Amino acid sequence: MISEYVMPVNMPVTSKRLAIRWMALLAIMAFELIVITAQYEVPLLLVNNANWSAWLFHFSKEIWSLSLWIFCACLLIASPRLKLILSNLQEQSSDYRWSVWLAFHILAFIAFAIITALIFETPTNPARLSTLWFTGWFALASATLLLWLLALAPGHFWLRLIRQEQMSLLLGCLLGLCAWMLIGMLVRQEAPLGQKEFWNSLAVPTLQLVHSLLGWVYSDLVYQPERFLLGTADFQVEISYACSGIEGISLITVFLAIYLWLFRKELRFPQAFWLFPLGIITIWLANALRIAILVVIGASFSSEIAAWGFHAQAGWIAFTLIALGAIALSNRLQFFAATQPDVPVSTGKPLAVALLVPFLVLMAVSMVTSAFSSGFDTLYPLRVVAIVIALYYFRKAYAGLGWRWTWHAPAIGAAVFIIWILLEPDIDSSKTALSQGLAELTSGSAAAWLVFRVLGSVITVPLAEELAFRGYLIRKLIAKDFENVPLVQFSWFSFMLTSVLFGLLHERWIAGTLAGMCYALALYRRGQIGDAVIAHMTTNALIAIFVLTQARWSLWS
Repeated sequence: MISEYVMPVNMPVTSKRLAIRWMALLAIMAFELIVITAQYEVPLLLVNNANWSAWLFHFSKEIWSLSLWIFCACLLIASPRLKLILSNLQEQSSDYRWSVWLAFHILAFIAFAIITALIFETPTNPARLSTLWFTGWFALASATLLLWLLALAPGHFWLRLIRQEQMSLLLGCLLGLCAWMLIGMLVRQEAPLGQKEFWNSLAVPTLQLVHSLLGWVYSDLVYQPERFLLGTADFQVEISYACSGIEGISLITVFLAIYLWLFRKELRFPQAFWLFPLGIITIWLANALRIAILVVIGASFSSEIAAWGFHAQAGWIAFTLIALGAIALSNRLQFFAATQPDVPVSTGKPLAVALLVPFLVLMAVSMVTSAFSSGFDTLYPLRVVAIVIALYYFRKAYAGLGWRWTWHAPAIGAAVFIIWILLEPDIDSSKTALSQGLAELTSGSAAAWLVFRVLGSVITVPLAEELAFRGYLIRKLIAKDFENVPLVQFSWFSFMLTSVLFGLLHERWIAGTLAGMCYALALYRRGQIGDAVIAHMTTNALIAIFVLTQARWSLWS
């Protein structure tokens, strides 16, 4: 069972105030990180500037991603003792003058932001890339972080934590550093250990399998194994290092590792480890099938849809289906499940199914329609229709979730809208696929498409997402029998993880994560799913108004 601090419905006022204080401090830190990382670009390396401080400034933006990996690794290693750590944190922070440290932290951050603006201004001033400037900048950054930690808890708590968890912190730093370096190599497709040659060796059987599949459809194939080239006279693909299956195998391996760790009490070991070879083999076969279908679409239907639609979405469709299949197998087969799988005793619709199906329908239809579109999703109305059908089918299961709402919900939604707009990059909306696609439609078709786009954004999407994240997942991460967990019950683990997953669902993941936190707070306030839904609807409605009145199509891209 995952260690966590749980806040019951009738928790003491002190604990509730502590939770609110910690959330406020986390929100302040998140806002400050966004301001620093989003507003300033690192200085370019000048030819005549080779000192070490200039190099450190140039690569300073990597600090944030490295810190995030190290934090997650430390949290993972210390998770068995997380409940005890949070209990000590609550005990030592209950009667503590934290506001003084917060005031000093804000002053330090203002100074840090000013110095950062001076150093990272455009054009770069080489004199400000000196050792003295870097030392002062780094000292201010360290002081800002230290003062924030002291606002969170007294100094003796942190000293005791370092003494007790020094090995976990050391291992977390090493694991986080290795993960950061590995991700960097995969993104840049570097291969210092020869892994590129290894994955190219995997591309050979992939190429042969795709060739065999296409042989059933075409007789005049272009087949050049020495160049990893395959296709027809009109459309060819190159099965390179990246297309050999490395991405799918990596994704399914990471997913299964996280899934097995989270649900280790419900699974049988070592039998559950067989999910790894099953998932890897299945996703490799699916990758070969994806490439074959890609060639068929490009050669016989549309090269644009093949390159810009199917190629981008088919991999995610395959990964999603295989991940869901692995979950279903582990729950349905006694070989994997630690307990006897439940046998249905009635024809009623389980609450978990009712909460998840609309979201799964949204994801499935979105991937399918995007796969058969070349940038502009003309089939978007199908998403709205499919979600409406799913919601109507399960409508009776939602009655007990609490649909009353107060004015706080739209206020939270409006605050999220402001955050979203502030974090939106300045993009020329006239060059987006959406604006160009609308321009190619007739006025009537464009108006109809926009109506469905607004309905989907404001009504169906918030309902589907809130039912899944704030109705199901936020409680499932607290207890297996989530139906018995009140919507008002708080857990740091479920609060943070659902918010991050919600953020990763969106292209603007930082804004999405902050939005997920705000919608969760709307839910916790009174335990009404209606508050979270209305907050989400308000945000999307304001974004829709902003898009239509200001022609900011990039917000919908």
